[in-house]
Amino acid sequence: MKKKVLVVGAGMAGLSAGAYLQMNGFEVHLFELNATPGGVCTSWKRGDYTVDWCIHWLVGSGSTNSFYDRWNELIDMRALEIIDHETYAVTEDEHGNRLHVYTDLDRLEAHWLDFSPEDADKIRAFVHACKRFTGMDMPSEHTFETGNLWFKMRAMWKMLPFMGALGQYSRMSCAEYAEGFRHPLLRKTVANLFEPEIPVLFVMMTLAWMHNKEAGYPIGGSLLFARRIADRLTELGGQIHYRSRVEKILVENNRAVGIRLSDGTEYRGDYVVSAADGHATIFDLLEHRYTNVQFEKMFTSGQTFPSLIFLSAGVARTFNATPHTYLFPLKTPLHIDPETELRDLLLRVHNFDPTLAPPGKTLLSAMIETRNWAYWVDLQKNDPEQYAAEKKRLVEGFIDALDDKLGDVRDLVEMTDVVTPATIIGFTNNWKGSFEGWLATPETGFGQLQNTLDGLENCYLCGHWVAPGGGVPTAMMSGRTAAEQICLKEGLVLRVSS
Repeated sequence: MKKKVLVVGAGMAGLSAGAYLQMNGFEVHLFELNATPGGVCTSWKRGDYTVDWCIHWLVGSGSTNSFYDRWNELIDMRALEIIDHETYAVTEDEHGNRLHVYTDLDRLEAHWLDFSPEDADKIRAFVHACKRFTGMDMPSEHTFETGNLWFKMRAMWKMLPFMGALGQYSRMSCAEYAEGFRHPLLRKTVANLFEPEIPVLFVMMTLAWMHNKEAGYPIGGSLLFARRIADRLTELGGQIHYRSRVEKILVENNRAVGIRLSDGTEYRGDYVVSAADGHATIFDLLEHRYTNVQFEKMFTSGQTFPSLIFLSAGVARTFNATPHTYLFPLKTPLHIDPETELRDLLLRVHNFDPTLAPPGKTLLSAMIETRNWAYWVDLQKNDPEQYAAEKKRLVEGFIDALDDKLGDVRDLVEMTDVVTPATIIGFTNNWKGSFEGWLATPETGFGQLQNTLDGLENCYLCGHWVAPGGGVPTAMMSGRTAAEQICLKEGLVLRVSS
């Protein structure tokens, strides 16, 4: 008789765990509070436009990267149309000077040297480090939690040539590394290549992947990508229960035996995998009866990714000459909330994906970070009229900035959309409205957290709350690891095809 596994949350980690478990002969039931799969990896329709929230690049989009093999275990990667951008981003200063971050590292080096000769040594060192990582491909067929001794020895041997650089650049944040550049626009660019607090190692590896054409963008956006994996799960025989909020993990004799939905319905199973919010899993679904040292430390002092104000506009014109990712200073700072003032706008111009807007039109969006999530939750709950007024004010400021920088925008706006931290919490249930769980810092690194809870059997966690640094591939691998651990407990070797 098949063992039954109940998976909580149909984000990338939950979909991955469910698909791999179904491949290996388990009966999988996946419970998702929303009507669509993907979790954070999502998009939504607004009139004729599709607002895309998640995937900016997909590690493993190219066949030379081992993550390509992992994705191919779940979907047919050949069916994807991948765009490999020539630029990662373009930054601009108050004088109109532009600095391009090219994905071709030789082109990037030449451009930066020409732009700031006084930073020649630092530029060459940065590009040299990025180039070193173009030859590194992290083994991914197992993780250190599931691999045998031979795998671990082989992985360590393969990584040995890179250990010095990994150690050096994992201990320095982007902001700290940027301080070594003399030119102010170069400093600003490097500090904002991703989160300023994240190790510069992450940026170097990302540029290395893009140089190798291993981190492109899948046309169609985030929800379409997530649906492909959800479809694979159901094709394998797994069941996804949408609009099914889990309110409790059932435990008997310190063993997870099922789940209870918010409507009172109970499902029994042999294993429970929670790919839901980590804080909610431990403090709500399990009532803080089970935990581990790592989680207690992280929930006390760990740093999460911030929450977001996500602004979108559908505009009835094209922006073919505008960089797809464009950081520029605002003439007038935009007040976001009592703790957040925006002086530079990071604009995403979706001119590279024709599926997100009708012909001749363009989706524009901006992810604005804020840690003042409680303000937005309180405003939505206690003063809905002011909440609506604040959203309208932000849209007006966004349109003003677009019209000022790009020209000929205001009268051509056909759609606007605003996501606040309150929206994010309502949709994902993510603690503090974080968009990717734990932020990897030089102190925490990218190491995985223990995905089991002390004293509780047959319960595994996966997703961004056990994988600092976030990202779609990281979440996928986290789900795969949980599936492999269950297989090992049942005496099975993980199979990766139906």
